[in-house]
Order: sequence, then structure tokens, then C-alpha cells
Amino acid sequence: MNISYRQLLSSIAFIFSSFSVNSAIVTYSFNGFVSEVENTEQFFFDAVSLLGQQVTGSFTLDTSAPIRGRLETGYYWWSVHDNDRPALTSSVEFGDMLFRLNNEGVYQAEYDEYYPEELLEMYDGPTFDDGHIGDGISLKDYARKTTLFSNGSLERTLHLNFGFRDLINDSLAFDEDTLLRDEMPDFSSPVSWFDNDLTSDTQSGGGSLRLIERVDDLNAGVTYPVDSTVRFTLTSVETVKVSSPTMNFSFYFFVVLLFVVKVRKRNLSFNNINALENFTEK
Repeated sequence: MNISYRQLLSSIAFIFSSFSVNSAIVTYSFNGFVSEVENTEQFFFDAVSLLGQQVTGSFTLDTSAPIRGRLETGYYWWSVHDNDRPALTSSVEFGDMLFRLNNEGVYQAEYDEYYPEELLEMYDGPTFDDGHIGDGISLKDYARKTTLFSNGSLERTLHLNFGFRDLINDSLAFDEDTLLRDEMPDFSSPVSWFDNDLTSDTQSGGGSLRLIERVDDLNAGVTYPVDSTVRFTLTSVETVKVSSPTMNFSFYFFVVLLFVVKVRKRNLSFNNINALENFTEK
């Protein structure tokens, strides 16, 4: 197959232009402490042993694929990410328990698709129309695992969320694409947030983990033996990893194309030399 240099350069330009500037994998690492425990049904989380315990966790957001959302009132962008592939993975640890949410989505038989049911929010402050809005990010992840038995099934669902607001520091901003076209803001912006005064509302953050167990028994029917929630107060949130996998891919692809061009030039030069030698021999 013959490919001209102009075609190769056009292909390179198209590949680079096809990636979003905001494409990245961002990990938010958070710390805090357990502030409330609620057991609606059976006793699952022990409030006595958990209250005040340290909480650590993380949310990893993959923005390499477009995430549709909506801008409200110029300072609040949100997205209920309920189609396409999941964008979040998360974990939280407190006491001697560790929960990991690797969201593969919830299967919808009607459409033969998996819906991730994730929530993303960003606030661009710190003030708007003389009101105290603040900068902030909020993420919610979801995971479900079903175990089948001879007489039914056990379905365990986890809901994990966290969020923070800051009325002092202006570290987040919406660009023109977000303000004019509702496109996803830059979640890869570095975040280093600390709540230095837990008694003040100028900086605040929190989250929760909710665990629900649903038992579908052929004899007893459907029951919900567990519906328990651990709520926590945040003391810090930091971005610990920011990378651009799509740009890495394009870089390697670019290197390969340059190699192809170089080899093609060498072959052409070699062919020209042979042709010249054959011509002089005649």
C-alpha cells in the first residue's frame, strides 16, 4: 500500500486533534473520620467501635471518554453518568474493613446494556452574584454483586460518595467549552484541600458508604436484611495521580509513524541508488 508523506502527516494531525485536552485519569485521595453510623435493618456496622475512627479512601476518574453533563446557573456542572462505560472506581477503609467498588454497571435487560449510575458534580466559585458558592467536587460511585444459590440469590449493593466545598480558595474554573457548550470541566486540575477548622463552614467535606443486601428466596420471597450506612467527615482531599493515557498512546503512534516514514525514505534512497547503478552499467 502506497502512502504519501502528506497523507501520513494528515493522519498524525487528525489523531492528535481527536483527543480532548481534559482527557486524563485522576485519582482523588481523601482522609477523614467516622462521624455517624446508621443501621436501618439488621445490625451490621458497630457504631461504638467505629465512631471517630480514621477513614481513608480514593476515587479514580477516567475522563478519556466523553462524559455528558449540564451546566446550571453558570457555576454548577453535573452529570448523572448512566450510559456508556463506567468512569469511576473507588475504595474506602475504616476500622478493619476495606470496600472496593469496581463498577461494571447495572444490567438493563430491556436495552441489553450496562448502566453505571455514577454522579459527578463540580462547583466553580468562590462567589457568584454576591453569593457564597465556593469551589467543590462531588463524586458518587455504585457497585453491585449477585451471588446465586440453589433456592435464590443474594444481591449486595454499595453506594460510596464524597464531596468537599471551599469558600476561601479559588482553585477550580470552568473553561469556554463548559460555559458555552456544557462540556465536562477539567477534573484533572490539581487539588490540595484541607479543612483547617472543622467548626467553620468556609471549608467542609464529607461522604458516606451505604451497604444494602437483598435476598431473593424462593420460599420466603424478597427481604432486605441489611441496610446500613457509615457517614464520615473529610479533613483532606488531594489529587495523587494525573496521567493522559490517550496522549501516551498518540505519542507512541506518532513514533511508529515516524519510524515508517524513516524506513520508507531509506527504501526510496536505496531504490534510487540501485536504479542509478543499473543505469550507469548500461
